[in-house]
Formats: sequence, structure tokens, C-alpha cells
Amino acid sequence: MKMNLLKRLFNALFIIVGSCLLSSCFDLVEQIDMKQDGSGSIKATLNLSKSKTKVASLMKLKTVNGINIPSQATVKQEMENAVRSLKATTGISNVQYSLDFNNYIATLSCNFKSVQALNEFSNTLSKQFKAKITSYNSYAYQASTPAFVRNYKYMPDIAKEFAKIPNEDQKLFAEAFYTNIIRFEKNIKSQTNKSAKVSSNGNAVFLKVPATALINGSISLANTITLTK
Repeated sequence: MKMNLLKRLFNALFIIVGSCLLSSCFDLVEQIDMKQDGSGSIKATLNLSKSKTKVASLMKLKTVNGINIPSQATVKQEMENAVRSLKATTGISNVQYSLDFNNYIATLSCNFKSVQALNEFSNTLSKQFKAKITSYNSYAYQASTPAFVRNYKYMPDIAKEFAKIPNEDQKLFAEAFYTNIIRFEKNIKSQTNKSAKVSSNGNAVFLKVPATALINGSISLANTITLTK
């Protein structure tokens, strides 16, 4: 299997991706809270609790199908390395993480001073985990409109790499999902992503997509969210 596959799909918490690839289901949730001045916070949660029994068994092994399975100590060390890099990133503050090895849930969060700093969050993780996150995903904020933009470009080589994975292993992605929630201080006037929904209170956009849809390019993460003035 190609370890870079999920690294290109998601923009946080890659350190236990080896276990994800061998689990029956997992969820990656990304929550962004934006303030009017363009600052905010981001929290990424990787949840393998639905497969915790299987993951616990896997982590007792060193390798499975050629994939190195990280120990708890390795996972913790990699997370601490990522946190150290983020703390040294301009515009990033209040970096925190948690690792729950009972339910296999990992979280990583921080505050960002501007959308440029939010992009640096992705850039730092790209360098840390040698993943090309920023080549297909970036954010922009237009305070005058006001509008929040997520730029996203599908990378065809993701599908090519996925095709190299045995069919039995590809089926493991059937119950894997990526969820993105973006909250604002102002109400949302409009948003352009057909797969996303505006919350009932009108100040958040919710997008939940199957991992397979991101792999084959049938769903885009691009969105322009226009807020009320």
C-alpha cells in the first residue's frame, strides 16, 4: 500500500494512518472557527473508535502487509514533533493535542492569527509528514465582502495510487469519512459547494464526504462562503 495516499487526502493527524488503512472504518473531522478579522482556530480529530478492537490488535504487531504499524510511543513522539513544529510556526498559537489509546481517538488543535497562518498550519504539517497538502488545498478570506474561500484541486495521482491497493483493502474505505465544519460569527448569505449544507442557525457550513469520493474526484472540497455584512 502507498502510505502517502491518506496524507494527500487529509490535512492533519497522519501519524496513525497505517492503522487507518487496515481498519474497517474511521472518521476525520476538521473544525474551523473563523472570526470577523480573519483569525480563528482549527481542530482536527481522527476517530478510530468504531474499529478500536481491531486497531488494538494491529498495534501489537510490527508490520502487516508490508505496512509498519507504529507503537504508542512512536505515535506520541510523532505527534509531539508535529506540535513542536506548529509552535514554531508564525501566526500559530495555543497548540494542543490529545491521544486516547483506549478508544483510539487523536486530536490536534491550534489558534491562527490570519488565514495566511491557517495555510501555514497545513504547510507545516506538509513538511513534517512529507505530504503535498498545500499543493491542492488552501484558504483565503476577503474581509471586504466578507467571504471565506477554500481552494481545492483534485489530484488524479491519488486515484492511481489507490488503484494499486488490493481490492480487499480498497473495501476498507467504504465506511471512511471526512467531515469539515466551518463556523462564523456572522450569518451565511450563500455557499457554493453542492455537497455542503448550512446549519439551522445560519452561521456554519457542514460537509461530510466519503473518503472514496475524494479519491475518485467525484466530490470537491472547494467552496466560496459569502457572509452577511
